[in-house]
Amino acid sequence: MQEEKSYSFQVNLKGMIALLSEHLYSDPNTFIRELLQNGVDAITALKHLDEHHQGKIKIELPNVEQPKFMFQDNGIGLKESDIHQFLSVIGESSKGKDIKDAQDFIGKFGIGLLSCFVVSDEIIVETKSALEQQPLRWTARAEGDYKIERLSDDIPVGTKVILNPKKQYNYIFEADYFEKKIKFYGDALRESISIVVGGVEKIIHKDEPKWLASSVSKTDLLAIGKELFHVNFLDAIPFETTAGKAKGVLYVLPFRTQFSSKQRHRIYLKRMFLAEEDQSILPNWAFFVRMLVNTEELSATASRESLMKNDLLRQARKEIAAVLKTYLQQVKKIDYDIYIRIIQTHYLHLKAFALEDPDFLAIFLADIPFETNRGQRSFQNIIDYQQQLYYCADFEDFKQIDRMADTQGIMLINASYTFDTELLRKIKQKYPEYNITEMSPNQLLETFQTIHEDEHHQYFSFQKDAQRILDDYNCILEIRRFKPVDTPAIFTKMDQNNVENTISQLKENANPFAQVLKTSRPNKVQNTLCLNADNALITTLMYIKDAYMLRSVMEVLYVQALILGKYPVQEREMKVLNEALKNLIVMGLDNFVNL
Repeated sequence: MQEEKSYSFQVNLKGMIALLSEHLYSDPNTFIRELLQNGVDAITALKHLDEHHQGKIKIELPNVEQPKFMFQDNGIGLKESDIHQFLSVIGESSKGKDIKDAQDFIGKFGIGLLSCFVVSDEIIVETKSALEQQPLRWTARAEGDYKIERLSDDIPVGTKVILNPKKQYNYIFEADYFEKKIKFYGDALRESISIVVGGVEKIIHKDEPKWLASSVSKTDLLAIGKELFHVNFLDAIPFETTAGKAKGVLYVLPFRTQFSSKQRHRIYLKRMFLAEEDQSILPNWAFFVRMLVNTEELSATASRESLMKNDLLRQARKEIAAVLKTYLQQVKKIDYDIYIRIIQTHYLHLKAFALEDPDFLAIFLADIPFETNRGQRSFQNIIDYQQQLYYCADFEDFKQIDRMADTQGIMLINASYTFDTELLRKIKQKYPEYNITEMSPNQLLETFQTIHEDEHHQYFSFQKDAQRILDDYNCILEIRRFKPVDTPAIFTKMDQNNVENTISQLKENANPFAQVLKTSRPNKVQNTLCLNADNALITTLMYIKDAYMLRSVMEVLYVQALILGKYPVQEREMKVLNEALKNLIVMGLDNFVNL
């Protein structure tokens, strides 16, 4: 062996190791991926010189007799100048320096080998270049220095990395654990991979995965998806993109997901596993699918744990979105049962999609489901039931009027859920033939039948006295006919605009109560208590002359209407109700319990 020479790293290696272990690489197992990537790239480089070269990676795990970990590839190897330039200078990369087809290589950043310092205080690289026959040994220590030796013994062309595992990471090098990790990172590689345990060699990977084959059945794809993700998917959608040369499968989930949740995917870069949580290659609305994909031309970030966001990635994402859109458009004709299951499970995501794409809205429109006061119904079912479509954008409004709307024969949509209101407004804008109206408690009140012209004089005196009572509660009195007749009164909140609209409407109808309301109401927002003219109690109430009794009954009706409308009843209202009930009991009102 010839004289050794020592050299110094051109960075603070201790600081770099801390960076690698604490920030850049989130998992100590990352060194396995880095060694695989370097080995595959070395084999790829040699294939440029010999296209028939069969790549092989051999891994020997440590044991009692042999405590070292060894990772060996039969790739192109390194020359001495390569070692100085690429192993010892952070940020340099041998990929693409002398090889024209740099796109064939996984790594770019020249820092992957240093991830081994996370699990070992020393890295030994024994290598022989196919371009320079001198075998070399490069030894680097975590303290910050390295040395190069010229080996006298001949070794095969390729590279062997030798590590002495740190005690706290011994579990990584146990056979079962390590084999799972190798399969996890390298199950899509073309190269043969074997592991030696106690002198026994076991080939753990030698065949190309089925999902990357030129032809594969849907049954096989679903079986692969179940094996990888442990989910019985609804469907499997194979795809390929021109941008980034991405090929893979989109799996439709059989359960509902949240928009905030992130799906776990299997993303490969040049057959090497890259990431599970990277969502960047999928359209934002595709929360209902999981992806199995390999890309040959997209780039990885420095940590090699996600794809680099650039124009090529964005174009690939558009192509994948188009594939998914086409599938959703066609699946109704191809397999109606799957189509219905997708809608029932993922309607929220499909609504988001319909909002984004007007063309798809046209195809999906009839089957969009909405919650109504008569259960969940499709858009087509609602339109078939009634020409006028009503919806509440506010859930509190829906709760307050769903029962009343039902008794009026109105199917009412609860559009308070995500996307529903925006979607209905978009449908109204795009399809004006559908009569779609937003409904509020006040608007429902306007659908009630007004009392006849010849009845106004009968109610005049009563309404004037009752309005004085309701002024104390900042409330306007209305008398109308509505169903069910056993409901004596309903309460609705009203903003200032609705107050003015109500008075204006009364004026237009020459209603003599318009001036009474205008002069009696305070100068602030008022609500409405609507009495049912067909209710027996209200009919009787008109003939009560005792002001004390009238006030007590009106206060009971007011609080009862609040409760019926599911409005919050505060301490003041409960006090009013109790006091009114006490007064009525004292006065001996007959059959009051029937109120």
